Amino acid sequence: MAESENPYPKSSPEEKERVLRAFKENLPYLRPVVQPSAEELEEPKEENSRPPKKGKLGWNWLWFLPLCALVLWVVERHSIEHGFVLCKLAYQRWSWWALVSPSAYFCVSVVSFSIYFPINSIVLISSLIAADGLKRRYVYVCLLVAAVFLLPFLIDALTWGSFPFNRDDDGVHRLRLIPFIPWPQGPYGDY
Repeated sequence: MAESENPYPKSSPEEKERVLRAFKENLPYLRPVVQPSAEELEEPKEENSRPPKKGKLGWNWLWFLPLCALVLWVVERHSIEHGFVLCKLAYQRWSWWALVSPSAYFCVSVVSFSIYFPINSIVLISSLIAADGLKRRYVYVCLLVAAVFLLPFLIDALTWGSFPFNRDDDGVHRLRLIPFIPWPQGPYGDY
């Protein structure tokens, strides 16, 4: 196509005005928004008022630091030791078929979650405490703390039922493909 040929002919000012008027009539919600000025956005300050503290724990550090130490000492220590014991057993009873076992993937994800969840819960607890506008924040904090301290019991049960290299009553090592099927025959905690 030559440069002189224009596929879009120029429209007249009347045509432009007609299209613009039809557009404004059909879409009334597309009107320009007027931004408030900086003076309107600024709140009036009282002379003796202090700005509210946002994002600080304040006196909550008195119970939050011992909670962090307790979570690290009790929950994380148990999770890491339990993970190392399971890794040692998996190394001793290794079979390449474990790479296709959903039970093995479930067991590994449960162990990694047991290490990951308490640390992130501590971070979440600190942000919940600092959130001044949140109603019933201490209820959420108490529920989260209870969940963190109940986690080792749940993790032990899940890994006991999903550990892929189980041993039956005859001492034969079998690969478990589906978590909890077959149900572990030994006592609880015996892998």
